[in-house]
Amino acid sequence: MKLIQLGVVFVFLSTLTATTVRAQNATALERRAVEVCAQFRQTPGDYEKMFAPSFLAQVPAPKLTENLADYFSKLGRCTQAKQTAHLSDYAGRFDFIFDKGYSVAGTLAIDAAEPQLVSGLLIGVPVRDFATLDETVNELKTLPGETSLLIASLGKDGIRPIVAYNADREMAIGSAFKLYILSELVREIGAHQRNWTDVVRLDEKIASLPSGMLQTWPANSPVTLHTLASMMISISDNTAADDLLMTLGRERVEANLPVTGHSKPELNVPFLTTLEMFKLKGEPTGQAATTYLALDAKGRRAFLADTIAKVKSEDAKPFQDGKPAYLDKIEWFASATDMCRVMNWLRQQTEADKTARQILAINPGSNLNIPHEKWQYVGFKGGSEPGVLNMTYLLQSTTGDWYALSLGWNNKQAPLENQKLFAVLQQILKII
Repeated sequence: MKLIQLGVVFVFLSTLTATTVRAQNATALERRAVEVCAQFRQTPGDYEKMFAPSFLAQVPAPKLTENLADYFSKLGRCTQAKQTAHLSDYAGRFDFIFDKGYSVAGTLAIDAAEPQLVSGLLIGVPVRDFATLDETVNELKTLPGETSLLIASLGKDGIRPIVAYNADREMAIGSAFKLYILSELVREIGAHQRNWTDVVRLDEKIASLPSGMLQTWPANSPVTLHTLASMMISISDNTAADDLLMTLGRERVEANLPVTGHSKPELNVPFLTTLEMFKLKGEPTGQAATTYLALDAKGRRAFLADTIAKVKSEDAKPFQDGKPAYLDKIEWFASATDMCRVMNWLRQQTEADKTARQILAINPGSNLNIPHEKWQYVGFKGGSEPGVLNMTYLLQSTTGDWYALSLGWNNKQAPLENQKLFAVLQQILKII
């Protein structure tokens, strides 16, 4: 087991209740965790006494010092290491507690042979330790731009808000829009109009830009609807989303928006493909977006079909400067309430056929430490681009109760520091 990254956003799943590492009767792994905790200081060192040569070969001492000292300067002294999961006698997950009110999830591995030096260490994003959900809302208020949050319990009669902040504000959601394509697919399969095993062929004319991998597959490759949906949700494959949207029909996806509970579906008409969005924001003349925005819905449909379709995908260069572009005008829009409603709709529609529910659970959000002692099911779809971040969850507790959670952040002026929102969400998942 070689976990050799440090100082990057890696957080792992926790499966057991946290236990405090004690000096007395501590295991070798626990003792090494305490030693790692002590290394978060202004002048860390003596690495050869605790880190294996194989680790130091890949994380040189200067880099290790830089990262450890950086955590110390921002978070203060590490006061405690709490084991959160026992992976083996030689590996486990820990929370490192800092005196400025933060904790950091980490995964630690040691050699089996004496002297059992540290052979792997992954350290995650700092999380501010809030006692209440109200405190997390106050943290959202400090972020530049606009933020929104809804945590809701789910029932037969709809959603019941638990905590709401700007929950009805329509905001850009990035790739979280793919939940609405999945919803139309679920509707058509439920109506016996399609099957998960139906095969379609990739259309090279609409091969999109990354994220994803299908844009690199041969044109006309046969894929099932299940494959498209799985890749669209789990790795946010843009080509999978565009092919699925065109297969189902743009107008059908639009018509299903209010069915899922979207309060302002007109904001998403016409419902863009990812490639169309990339072209509008990055075509060579820089005029397409202005022209498009001056048109009504009918004119926009014609413009997409007649003008944007002719722009070569390789000529589209969106976000070259890394800054937000038209995020309040050319995007996919939904409120936190809308997003929780669509998750609830998907939950209700998948009681008999749980395929879509399984697809939503393939990737539960790799940036987060999900407390699985609390949640037996985690469905997720997120979305991001410069200035946009959305994270939406469908959750079932170990007691069987269902919840939805949607957290959003938009800033028209500058790219986002995503780790700040990850930290807020991490703490929410601990509290609720």
